[in-house]
Amino acid sequence: MFGKGKDEETETVVTEAKSKEKGFGSKMMDFSEEAITKVREYIKDKDKLKRLIRDAEEKSEQAKNKKGFVQDTLDNLKSMFELVKAYIKGDYRNIPYRSLIVIIGAILYFVMPADSIPDVLVGLGFTDDAAVIAFALKQVKEDLDKFIVWKNTQESMEEEGLTE
Repeated sequence: MFGKGKDEETETVVTEAKSKEKGFGSKMMDFSEEAITKVREYIKDKDKLKRLIRDAEEKSEQAKNKKGFVQDTLDNLKSMFELVKAYIKGDYRNIPYRSLIVIIGAILYFVMPADSIPDVLVGLGFTDDAAVIAFALKQVKEDLDKFIVWKNTQESMEEEGLTE
């Protein structure tokens, strides 16, 4: 996406998301202009973004004993939380704007109370959240993997006393 402005990149996100959302629930990664505008509000307001991550981490604690697909997906979601926290601090900025939109959009979906399947339903409640997160992960896997490598490198350097 070299040379594209944020508006052109946003249009690409909208177009790609609309073509990929067919066959999913109505709330599934709906990258309407309204949704992108909401995500941009979070990106611009660090305090609002911090609250979102805090709320998402609290909700993920409710699901920590889930097994299988849901647990695997929540583990990836936690990596997304870490990426956003590093982004907020300014420690990690090697993320395409499109991927940041997708990640924050998935986190917003996860936190939003109006799920297709209420989270209080035993055994099913986090399933739609997991599906949305898995869909988002498919879109940003390469960027998330790069972040994880960077994070692990940072942690190794800290352990060896090679950072400030």
